[in-house]
Amino acid sequence: MKLGELVKNQKGFRLSGIYRISRFEVKTAKNGKAYGDFLVSDHSLDVPAKYWDISGELVMLLQQNVVVRVEAILDYFKEAPQLIIEGVSVPSRNEIDEALKSLGMMASQDIDEMVQELMASIAGVNNKSLREMLEYIFVANKSFAEKFKRHPGAVKNHHACIGGLLQHTLEVVKTALDYCARNGRINKDLLLAAALVHDIGKVREIDVDAFGMPVGFTKEGKLLRHIYLGMELVEQACREVAAEHELSLILKHCIYSHHGQAEWGSPVEPMILEAELLHYLDNLSAKTEQFIREEDRAEPGGFTRSYTLRRDVYRPSSDCI
Repeated sequence: MKLGELVKNQKGFRLSGIYRISRFEVKTAKNGKAYGDFLVSDHSLDVPAKYWDISGELVMLLQQNVVVRVEAILDYFKEAPQLIIEGVSVPSRNEIDEALKSLGMMASQDIDEMVQELMASIAGVNNKSLREMLEYIFVANKSFAEKFKRHPGAVKNHHACIGGLLQHTLEVVKTALDYCARNGRINKDLLLAAALVHDIGKVREIDVDAFGMPVGFTKEGKLLRHIYLGMELVEQACREVAAEHELSLILKHCIYSHHGQAEWGSPVEPMILEAELLHYLDNLSAKTEQFIREEDRAEPGGFTRSYTLRRDVYRPSSDCI
């Protein structure tokens, strides 16, 4: 059950499922006994939870495990849902993967299948220097490639799930190829390469837990952010394959400008067609994913407030569309 659906239920409703523990602290109650104060989370909601009279053994379990099976009773505090935990246990890895997928915490598409699509996209780049640069990043650099395929695309909001970065990248790649087929003036190889590498800096920017879920930013992520970190990776790859200076320069410009403007994180605006297209295709993937997540939180025929999109989002009634 998605936690966002809890509000449909009355106080006393019993919940059983596998969820993420996104914050955990041990506190002391007025009676002098220890209790656990934490957040139980999935992509739809963070729910405050209490575990009264918690034992030392369970404290260790919750400190050492990010994803657990929770048995709880629904309560309400100031009209907001909260959980009274009755028991927790550690699920198997297969149970965790299935739960993460059902809760929207893992990419909806199979990761191995997406990796095959990634390799096919690289093979589709005809320019030798660009193709070799991509192969250096996604094939030769095995440590990076392994991280990239399961890395989240954000700490919060769109594609903030295991495999989210790969899913987002392929969404941008596919729409780029579709647009290239509609306009012969677009440099297909450049746009395709730029789409593949535009967010690779997120592997170094976003910190993850043992399962690959985002937990915050790394030190270099906070100080430099993914645009600069991605440019570093591309510059290194271009040097390794002896790519032409002009080619390296315009590819880095595509990365540098793909947020579109300074207020959104890009120091320069796009100055070439392919960079401009990358900006809009990147935003299209992000907004599509964000709208899907927001609609999932709303009832059919109802609204939900999106603080990310800074507007209300309406979910049409299923019987009319």
